[in-house]
Amino acid sequence: MTVVGVVGAMFGLGCMGVIYGLRTQPPSLDGLVATLNRPVEPTSGPGRSLGMRERWGRAVVSQLNQSTLARRPKWKVVHGCLAITGESAERLASVVLVATGACLLGPPMLWIVATLAGLAMPIAVPIVVVLIAVPSAIGLPIASLFERARDRRRHFRVVISSFVDLVVLSLAGGVGVEGALMAASQVSSDWAVQRMARALSKARDGGQSPWVALGQLGEDLDVPELVELSSSLQLAGTEGARIRQSLSARAVTLRRHEQADAESSANSMTERLFLPGALLLVGFLLFVGYPAFSRILGGFS
Repeated sequence: MTVVGVVGAMFGLGCMGVIYGLRTQPPSLDGLVATLNRPVEPTSGPGRSLGMRERWGRAVVSQLNQSTLARRPKWKVVHGCLAITGESAERLASVVLVATGACLLGPPMLWIVATLAGLAMPIAVPIVVVLIAVPSAIGLPIASLFERARDRRRHFRVVISSFVDLVVLSLAGGVGVEGALMAASQVSSDWAVQRMARALSKARDGGQSPWVALGQLGEDLDVPELVELSSSLQLAGTEGARIRQSLSARAVTLRRHEQADAESSANSMTERLFLPGALLLVGFLLFVGYPAFSRILGGFS
């Protein structure tokens, strides 16, 4: 009975700690002012008030930035995925932290409750569940982030080809390079075009060359096509290269790359559907041929 009382007290204290830690804290005046002055960035989810989860995420991100992990190439890839999806590193860290904690503490708690209820369950069951659930809780949010970033980069490449066509049309009308870039960035309300428009507006207000701003944006978002476009524009702005022909050729190249990617994706989808189709065919043949086969076997007996 003593062991049961101690386990019950620990479980109650743990529940109280979780409830106290996850409850929303009232924001301070400094936090409200910082939130109002913060530039608006696109987010992939609804906004949330600051709480314990947000502070946990900021603490984890701060420790990671100060460690040697921040200088590794994989960490830079994660930063690029966060930048193009508009998700904050603090939110990703908080999601991973909470999911990992739930997967780490949930199975032992359920095992304790089941044991107290009189259900015989081996101790290996929660251990195996924890060993499977914890890596999944860490890997699934990051894998989802990479998937969304890959889709957004593919969309960004499609937008760049249309953007280049609009720039070429403006250049054919006698507009300069900077004016053509600004005019092309004001045509659509797509999020990718708006990202380029904000970068060009910031470069114009800060006295920076627009191709430098586009190149920096391509490096931050890990979009090589935007960096290549910046190099072509820089040649036109500094060396007077034949920009219209160069941009037209680059737009054609981008469209060919997108067509090749679409064909490759379609072919891979066809290959993935081959095995399910073959299994369905085998099952259908077994279903149709089983009565005749059973009669043949019955005739020999």
